[in-house]
Amino acid sequence: MQNHKTSTPIPTIVIDDTPVKRRGVCEFVAETPLLQLYGQADDTRGAIQLIERFQTEQLSPAHMLVLSDLHLGDDNGIELGRSLLEMAPGLRIVIYTQDPSWTLAAEVFRNEYSSARKDSSPARSRRTGKQHGLHGYALFTNIDPTYLEHIATVVVRHHETFIDQEVLNYLLKRLHGQRLTPRQEQCASLIASGMSNEDIALQMGFFNPRGKPNLGPLENLVSELYSFFAIEGPPSDPGRRVLLAHAYEAYTGLRRTP
Repeated sequence: MQNHKTSTPIPTIVIDDTPVKRRGVCEFVAETPLLQLYGQADDTRGAIQLIERFQTEQLSPAHMLVLSDLHLGDDNGIELGRSLLEMAPGLRIVIYTQDPSWTLAAEVFRNEYSSARKDSSPARSRRTGKQHGLHGYALFTNIDPTYLEHIATVVVRHHETFIDQEVLNYLLKRLHGQRLTPRQEQCASLIASGMSNEDIALQMGFFNPRGKPNLGPLENLVSELYSFFAIEGPPSDPGRRVLLAHAYEAYTGLRRTP
């Protein structure tokens, strides 16, 4: 018997204020067997109304994909995405734009977005102190049914994060052939596997006199990794670990290339 969760198309919302681009993305969504176009919007208010309608139909937000352009007139997709997550925390939100940017990647996945601007925008009026990271960073020029199916599989089916390979390649070019030390690489590998700092410290042999995890040396090593991969942000931001995992996986792929 076919699994219902796997066989049911994923409801998808497309948000873009440029009619030609929005129509193109919607057509690709319609051509992707894994997806079903639920609605489209050209601004923040329209997107919020679609989510409100989705909620009145008592559908599960954990099975919905939102594809949003970065630039939405006076607003942007990242701020809108965070507002939509406040309304429906289970949504899976992917931002697309034209150009690869490691700085933008950090913004997309940041869990503590510190914009304190006050205005009457519907997206910002719902903002609370805690902000959530989004789930994907795609490039508009690469969007087609195969690309969208891969994104949906990663972020909706597997509940993982997605970064376009071109964005990672942009980062790797900035490394100029630098290499991690064996100790740094071991630490990065354990972070990429999802281990906590406490478990990593034990795995790497960082103990205090009482045999407990000694986090000081481990945190220094993690800081070195963030510096190596040019990942900025507050230490409390879990979005940095998401970027580090993606960056390390791309780095290991580069290292294996002859």
